[in-house]
Formats: sequence, structure tokens, C-alpha cells
Amino acid sequence: MQKKISFKNNKGQKIVGILHKPNKKPCGHGVVICHGFKGYKEQAHLKSLSSALEHAGFVALRFDFTNEVGESFGKLENIKFSDHLADLKSAVDYISKQKNVDPKKIGLVGHSLGGQLVIHYAPTDKRIKAIVGLAGSYIRGKGKTSLEKKALEQRKVAKETGYFYIYSGRTKKRYKIKIDFYIDLIKHDTPSQAKKIKVPTMLLHGLKDSSVHISSSKTIYKLLKQPKKLIEIKGAPHTWRGNDDPGNKFQKKINPIVVNWFKKYL
Repeated sequence: MQKKISFKNNKGQKIVGILHKPNKKPCGHGVVICHGFKGYKEQAHLKSLSSALEHAGFVALRFDFTNEVGESFGKLENIKFSDHLADLKSAVDYISKQKNVDPKKIGLVGHSLGGQLVIHYAPTDKRIKAIVGLAGSYIRGKGKTSLEKKALEQRKVAKETGYFYIYSGRTKKRYKIKIDFYIDLIKHDTPSQAKKIKVPTMLLHGLKDSSVHISSSKTIYKLLKQPKKLIEIKGAPHTWRGNDDPGNKFQKKINPIVVNWFKKYL
């Protein structure tokens, strides 16, 4: 069963999500799914993962962070990693209050920027008991991710206007982003946060990821405590949906791996 819901973040801003509740007897655990930069809750790889978790008995929540890409409040140009961390806490608060969810046993999944968010957030919240990072962009300030490359290429423009620009192939739109986003982003030392994680953590990364190199996941993996797991997906791109995932072959491979991780550790 899927239901559109909404809740407020710490600033009183509206966040819109889809809550998945299993028809069969629930297992008593909740999982929050986080999209990446320019992402939104309706992306195919997130929808299919949420449904897989639902069918396995989990209560799952996918939601739009406060930006204009999805249905939640906000403008993409104003986004900040700090604000997304606060949005994530609000999402965890929401799912923790749901019927048939043990508020002390919540799982987190994040894709790309969402992967960095869940790794960074997890040590701050004792309710989090298992984590999965998907193609996570955990290492910042090195200029190696596609997002950082775009920001650094436009340093001159950003210095003059306060903005840099990105293009979305999905919406065919050019978006402006305040350079404050990048400044705030690189202030967050996610590797240091990873060292503090005390719960089971699994990282998955495609070997054909052209947006975030697999070295990002390998670096974080070395910092994690056991139990941990790093899975390299042969042939997988940064985002497995649409033309990048013919026949949904990567979704069919990745979703069961994620579900089984939470079955084992939540």
C-alpha cells in the first residue's frame, strides 16, 4: 500500500513523501530512502526499491528534500547540505511515529548526495540501526565528482554573481545554484563521521559510474567498523533507471541485496 503524506521540517516547511506500508504482517521496522542532488522521490530506482522493501514487510518512506525538483517546499538554488540533514531528521521522526514501526530500529538508504547524507547523519541519531549507501558521493573538496567539477569550472562566474549553473537532462532545464551550497557542502567532513558509525553499513557502487568514482565508496569503506560490506556492481552507471537500466536489470540485482541487508540487520 502506498500513500502520499506530508510533514514539516525544523523550519516549518512542507515535505512531501510516499509512505509504503506492507499488506502482509509488517516486520516492525522502518526504512527512509534519500534521493540525490537534483533527484526526487518518483525516480524509478527509488520507487522500485521502496516497493521491494514494502513487499518484504518494511514500512518505507521516500520523500522530496526541500527543493523545487519534487513536491516539497523550496527552490533548488537555495539548497544546503545542512538543511538536507535537518530534513532527514524530520523524515526519521515521521517514520518513527508510524504504527508497526519500532522507533528504535530505523534503516537509512541514500543515493549519490543522499548516500553522503545518510553516512553523515547516522552517527548523530541512535534510532539508526543499519545503513545502505548507493553510489555515494562521500568525499568532497577534491573536485572529483561531476557536481564539484561544474562548480569549480564556473568559479569566475560564481565569484561575480554568487551562483553557478547546472543542467538537468531530465527536465531540459538550466538551474542556478548559490555558491553557498558548495561552500556549506565541503565544510561537512563525512569521512570523520563515517569513523563514528557503529551500525552495520553496506555500500554499493557501479563500476561504470561516471559521476562519482568508486574510489569514493572504497575510501569510506576502509573507515567503517564491522559489520560492513562493499559491493561493486559490474556495468552499473551512477543511476540505474530508464535508458541506463535496460530491462531494469540493475534494479532487479540491487534491490534484493538492499532488502536482505535490512532483513539481516534491522
